Amino acid sequence: MATLRTAARRLVLGQSFAKPIVSFQSHRSLMTLPSFSLEGKTCVVTGAARGIGKEFLTAFALSGARGACVDLSLQSGKDSIAHIKEHISSQPTVSNSYDPELRAYSCDVTSESEVQETWKSIVKDFGKVDVVVTAAGIVANYEAENYPYDRWKNMIDVNLNGSFLFAREAGKYWINQKLKGNLILVSSMSASICVRPQKQAAYNASKGAVSLLGRSLATEWADKGIRVNSLCPGYMKTDLIIGLLEHEGQEIEDNWVKDIPMGRLGHPSELQGTVVWMASDASSYLNGSDIV
Repeated sequence: MATLRTAARRLVLGQSFAKPIVSFQSHRSLMTLPSFSLEGKTCVVTGAARGIGKEFLTAFALSGARGACVDLSLQSGKDSIAHIKEHISSQPTVSNSYDPELRAYSCDVTSESEVQETWKSIVKDFGKVDVVVTAAGIVANYEAENYPYDRWKNMIDVNLNGSFLFAREAGKYWINQKLKGNLILVSSMSASICVRPQKQAAYNASKGAVSLLGRSLATEWADKGIRVNSLCPGYMKTDLIIGLLEHEGQEIEDNWVKDIPMGRLGHPSELQGTVVWMASDASSYLNGSDIV
């Protein structure tokens, strides 16, 4: 009996035997709830050339989905896809033959005409769209009394209007095609709290509006089979945050950590499981929610 237990333990650890005493499988498939799978689904992610958008597209591809990488620069999108595929091919749990279908699209999310044309191209290329994630966004710190109006308008334009334009195209498409769609708006914890010490009235206002937009669309479209939710990250060490810290100083991060129970900033990859759950049928009754 002890010999059999030892044999089983070694096989689980991936150790091989010249003459196995009993027949065990040295490898087994990973087990998970089937409804978490995104196989057969097409996911569109804006702002997917870097940061959390790139993490989301990676997570979707690892979950079996096809994906559209939408960003301002077509080359940045292509570079992002190449890096994602390289990362996936290095995963020991992924088959060597798996080559996810990912395509890059250049689009200024603040341009109504560009969003409309990009949407048409995505639907034409993939045949259908199941999930849309609006991760394109910007952040800036500026005291309110001196906030230049053009910068205020740009913040609202990218974060709020860019989310709405893609949401509107997706909603119209799903309604006309009588499809069950899933829209995930990337908001922020700043939609519900005022962070400190940075001054960012425009960013907070834009994200507060994004979250309420999500609840509004969820209310309007739920009876049409369309789910809408908002993902509201806390302090994640994204490219945007890294750039902000380089400009503002490390002491800001030290101050943030004091208010974080886990004592650290999150890594963007730690949002992958959450966004896959939100995008999958595992969250089939989630609607009109802010996941903070």
